[in-house]
Formats: sequence, structure tokens, C-alpha cells
Amino acid sequence: MNLQDKRYYSRYKVRLEGKVALEKGFTFPVEILDISAEGARLKTDNQVPINEGDIINLVIKWKGPIKTKAEIRWIKCKKPFLEFGVKFIEMNMADREALSSLLSEIALTSLLDHYTR
Repeated sequence: MNLQDKRYYSRYKVRLEGKVALEKGFTFPVEILDISAEGARLKTDNQVPINEGDIINLVIKWKGPIKTKAEIRWIKCKKPFLEFGVKFIEMNMADREALSSLLSEIALTSLLDHYTR
């Protein structure tokens, strides 16, 4: 069984900017490559001190910042980049609603693109 089979929510390809803050105080920019209601795949070109299981603070830059606490689930080194997957573990209601709005907009755009080709 691959990872796709275990996902409950649809994952959408995106290109969003974000910022990660580690509990140790270190911050770095990320690009969000795909996103769902429960997590995201991130990429950075920085060499960063992260490990699977670390808890991070993530800010997703959209119409307004979407803030969430997330757990790093996996890490892949794709030189010169580092990709890692996160699961959202803590998000306030306003940020959850903003994420839901973002996902709805992406889904609608994807659907329109599919039918207008």
C-alpha cells in the first residue's frame, strides 16, 4: 500500500510560499508543493536541522497568513533541495477556515481547468 492509499483528504499541487520556525528558534523559507486539509509537502534550498517527528510552526502565505503547528512525517534529500512532509496537528478555527477556503479555491480552479481544456 502506498502513501496515496492512506490519505483521507485530496492533495492538491500548488506553489505557495511559506515560512517554518523550529522550536529551537531557527526559521527558514519554504515552498509548499502540495497541500491537503491534513498536511503538506514542503521544499527548501536551505540545509536545515530537522528530523522526522520534530514539531514545527508553519506559516502559509496566501491572502492572509495561515498558521499551523505541524509534525514532520518524512524527509527526502533531493540535492540541492530538501523536501519534507508535514501533518497539521494544531490550528485555530480562523486559520482552519482560511485553509478550507484555500483548498476550495484550488479544487474549483482545478475542476474548471479540467473542463475548459
